[in-house]
Amino acid sequence: MAGIGFELKRLFSKKGLMAQLRANLYASLVVAGPMLLGACLLLLVKYLATRAGVSLQEQDALIVMITWAILFSLLLTSIFSFSLARFISDMLYEEKKERILPSMYGAISLCLVIGSIGWGIFLYYADIPLEYAIPVYLLFCESVVVWIQVSYTNAVKDYKQVLFGFVYAIASVLVSGYLLIWIFRLPPVTALLISASIAYGIMMFHYTLVLHAYFPHGEGSALRFLQWFVKYPALILVGFFSTLGLFGHIIMMWASPLGRVAIGNFYHAPQHDIPALLAFLSILVTTVNFVTSMEVKFYERYRVYFSLLNDGGSLYDIEKAYRDLVTVLKQEMFYLAQVQLFVTILAIVVVGELLGVLGLGFTGTMVGLFRILCLGYGVYAIGNVFMLLLLYFADFRDAMIMSVIFAAANLGGTYFVIQLPETYYGFGFVAAAFCLYILGWLLLSRFIRNLDYHIYCKQPVFVRDKVGFFQRFIDRIDQKILERTTEES
Repeated sequence: MAGIGFELKRLFSKKGLMAQLRANLYASLVVAGPMLLGACLLLLVKYLATRAGVSLQEQDALIVMITWAILFSLLLTSIFSFSLARFISDMLYEEKKERILPSMYGAISLCLVIGSIGWGIFLYYADIPLEYAIPVYLLFCESVVVWIQVSYTNAVKDYKQVLFGFVYAIASVLVSGYLLIWIFRLPPVTALLISASIAYGIMMFHYTLVLHAYFPHGEGSALRFLQWFVKYPALILVGFFSTLGLFGHIIMMWASPLGRVAIGNFYHAPQHDIPALLAFLSILVTTVNFVTSMEVKFYERYRVYFSLLNDGGSLYDIEKAYRDLVTVLKQEMFYLAQVQLFVTILAIVVVGELLGVLGLGFTGTMVGLFRILCLGYGVYAIGNVFMLLLLYFADFRDAMIMSVIFAAANLGGTYFVIQLPETYYGFGFVAAAFCLYILGWLLLSRFIRNLDYHIYCKQPVFVRDKVGFFQRFIDRIDQKILERTTEES
């Protein structure tokens, strides 16, 4: 994230309205691009299905199959995401870029082995036609690759290429959908499932070209990143439980009275899922502002403070840098909270009212759920920033505690409320979001107050790397690769 912030600082330093708009566009694509792509993909598929005369029941089945493939691929790759981000950051800092591409292919291979087998078994028993199962299986595998690649594209400063990747993917849905339905006369549902897999395939191929153009030819073991799993095990839990906490209530609502079968063993709860998707979009402003404001402005104070510590700064300068760091942190957090509060109120009052009167098929229950979930997502957005800042300060333990409690509170709270009347639906996630917010506030405040202790006293006097199974295994592979390279040269 520091690398992103540094690059965006250069973009935001340019004056003029167009320069500011371009910087915000790039930040939005880097941070929220995959989320926006998924939403745009579903909307385009829905549009093409409507134009092709697909029944509402088949449209639901189509959207649900795509959603399941994207959502469960995200849950799988979340196990790797934070550890990979740390690995990439460390390799860039140590100027070992040649280690990065092999790690990407190692992570992709592991995820595909695990995910393709599990997803294949599910589809085998999912009771859907083979012409649906094949493109859905392919879409899941492509989504796994794209989610892994996202961790690496964040380190690439070529934001234009990131933008092109999204444009190519969206355009391919329209073009391939039109050709397959109206030219080749394929059944619309099958054609649109193939179009979705084509879109993610094009984005996957484009990102592969971008990453190979930026990073040098790889050297060493593709499994080197597994050492970071052993070195920072808390990051595994942070990645998985933070993602599970964010989407767990949606999955659990499929088993509620609102849930129903879309096709085969694919379930959904459209009266909850659609309001949840729209409410989720209300937090994108905070997600983007965290990078464009917090990262760009706060990182400078963060860098100065630790530069003075590492380079022998005077006690007066260090204390002044610490006060500046805390001041900017409070200012930016207050700014983020204000912006998110404004967006949440706007969504609850204005958007909620419009959904009820525009005739878009929103029932009173759906509008009420939208408003409740907007509140939950708004609180979650600030709580999530607290957790990201703890990760920024390498306080992995507290971030892990936050993510685990958030996931447990969301799953437990949602299970409790689905036993109640529909009026209470959504409040389980709201309660979990407040748990995340309060806990994050307390833990981050405590960490900042005791920052000197964490820097001077909590670090080990002697650092000794643990040589475990992964370390010995990877060192052996690296040695064989080195010997082979030497023989070839």
